[in-house]
Amino acid sequence: MASPCFAYGAGTPGTIIPLPKAPTQKAELHTADRVNTSTAAAVTSVTLLALRSRKHARRASRTSKTSLQVVGPAVAAAAAAAKVAAAGKLAAAGAAGASVAAGIRTLNKERPEQHKSGRRPKMVVLGTGWGSVTFLQGLSDDIAKYYDITVVSPRNFFLYTPLLPASTMGSIEERSIVTPIRRVLKDKADFLEAKCEEIDVRNKKLKCTRAGTPDNSADIDYEHFPQEEVEGKITFDVDYDVLIYGIGAQTNDFNTPGVQEHAFFFKELTDARKVRDKVTDLFERASLPNATEKQKKRWLSFVVVGGGPTGVEVAADMADFLAGDATDLYPKLMEYVNVKLVNTGDYLLSTYDRGISEKCVEVFEEKGVEVLAGYRVTEITKKEIKMRQKSGEEMRLGPCFTGVVWAAGIKQNELTMDLKKSLLDLNEGVSEGNTPLEMHCE
Repeated sequence: MASPCFAYGAGTPGTIIPLPKAPTQKAELHTADRVNTSTAAAVTSVTLLALRSRKHARRASRTSKTSLQVVGPAVAAAAAAAKVAAAGKLAAAGAAGASVAAGIRTLNKERPEQHKSGRRPKMVVLGTGWGSVTFLQGLSDDIAKYYDITVVSPRNFFLYTPLLPASTMGSIEERSIVTPIRRVLKDKADFLEAKCEEIDVRNKKLKCTRAGTPDNSADIDYEHFPQEEVEGKITFDVDYDVLIYGIGAQTNDFNTPGVQEHAFFFKELTDARKVRDKVTDLFERASLPNATEKQKKRWLSFVVVGGGPTGVEVAADMADFLAGDATDLYPKLMEYVNVKLVNTGDYLLSTYDRGISEKCVEVFEEKGVEVLAGYRVTEITKKEIKMRQKSGEEMRLGPCFTGVVWAAGIKQNELTMDLKKSLLDLNEGVSEGNTPLEMHCE
């Protein structure tokens, strides 16, 4: 997923160093094998990952964990390559290496054994996603020892996002797509599980927070990183000499009314868990003896909003679950199940080859998933989903679709926007080319 990413150093005020947006080699997941594939093969792989039945993956996970650990990253690498290719960012396997780390290695080629101040410069890395992990892996041991490195992130693991949709209904186990960040950082950096709320670029200081101890000791579902001020909230500052900024994007609801309240986002591991728990809960509720026909149809109607790779893969994984495990576990309820995929554009996977888009629709039809192309969701209420076509014609989906997954896109993180503004203010008058456009990683 694209995201603004750069390093702000201790040299010239506002020095910007781009971070690679997406490495083509998986970070210490289960195998270091590289998958060399052409663009066509990569696109085909991601389509098959999204649309083919996950039965083989489920069977492999039950019988041979080793097999899944080897095959999973290989398929995922092809999926990641396809997404990169679709965005026009073509590169050979491994070519997206740690460019910032390589830059630091070059800049420090003639460096003394220690900093002239007599202490190790403080380097802070924000985020544990693709950019940050690639940077950290690219640092050699001697360079890592030259700096006092601290990683700050609310997520204490690296998530292999290309396989996140496949973990929604259990096609792939969660532990197969995550790696503890402390394993990546071993002997290189310290880790703080916290959220950075503010960056003071003038004083080179970060304001970090996380929730304190909950009132109930057994409560594990509390908000660990509250945005607002709450009782017991922990706040602390982290100083830095060099800041590596690798915070990713956030889900974009396009200010659509009702999305925050009535839809499930799909970007983090917790999102996949919530969708799975919701689907299971709805099936169990519909199994009760006093559930009416109307209620069963309402509870077992699912909608995925977004016709990009994420939305297509989520809908495909759900369709495979319904055709496989759900049919075996809830045979009496299958006649009430309804799945729809809503896409604003006229074609699914619009950045891919048109033939892939057509094949997606064909396979979805075979699996019983209705594709609604050319519709933009304008509002989601407790009772219905309101949509509008380009022609202006309005359409409503109802009665209430209690399982709505929102995968319509991403936007720039709020902290990123604040940081860009701060850097522009700090560099005012330094360069005529100091514009917001140049602050993006291209």
